[in-house]
Amino acid sequence: MRIRQHFGPAVLAAIGLLLPGTLAVAADDATIREAVVSRLQKDHPEQTADVSVDVQDGQVTLTGTAATLPIKRRAEKLARKDAKLIHNELRVKLGEPVEDADITKGVRRAILGYSLYRIFDYVEFSVNDGAVLLQGSVVAPWKKTSIESRVAQVAGVRGIQNDITVQSLSFFDSNLRATLARRIYGDTRFFQYAHWAHPPIRILVDKGNITLAGWVQSPVDKAVIGNIARSTLSFDVDNQLQVESDVPKEDRKEESKKS
Repeated sequence: MRIRQHFGPAVLAAIGLLLPGTLAVAADDATIREAVVSRLQKDHPEQTADVSVDVQDGQVTLTGTAATLPIKRRAEKLARKDAKLIHNELRVKLGEPVEDADITKGVRRAILGYSLYRIFDYVEFSVNDGAVLLQGSVVAPWKKTSIESRVAQVAGVRGIQNDITVQSLSFFDSNLRATLARRIYGDTRFFQYAHWAHPPIRILVDKGNITLAGWVQSPVDKAVIGNIARSTLSFDVDNQLQVESDVPKEDRKEESKKS
């Protein structure tokens, strides 16, 4: 663990003669720095060996490298116990590089493997040089957080930008979701999808507006489901359903498994 020190005691004392309170601030910074370093060393010293801690006016800056994204986040969480403002500038430096294609597979499994990922949630993602962009919509803030945490555990992920939105949980919206789910998955033309581990038709409702996401087998199915949605009391329907032929094979393979 390396600790940066900008000034020696003699210099601080000299400055303190000119700037009252400087020594007190420096002492507070030193106390915070000591507490953060202690926490990191007690947690997993082998994982935080390359973390440097700098404190300026009560603000903690973490620099250096971390072997994984969870380690980077863990260091920030520990530091936050002693300082409210953290600048986490740690870089994730992997022991061995992981190809984006492998990360993509891992992220897909992390999302689809989440037991609370249901037909009222829809998450899309992209991977660029280990950085993952999450987009889509879920019905609860804790789902957004949980999905991000699962993705962070995927080998090779070096950063996450979580742009997932959270839908309204009003009584009207909740009732609209349930009604539309019954009408779509209760329809004999789409009943087969209800038995899949990950039904491909996703129903997103926010403030009375419906967005249909996912995919179906044909343009006719897309049009029929759009009409079913428009027959509800919604304010607007955005039919973003894709046709099977336009969906990557890997996505269809994972979603069409039987529950």
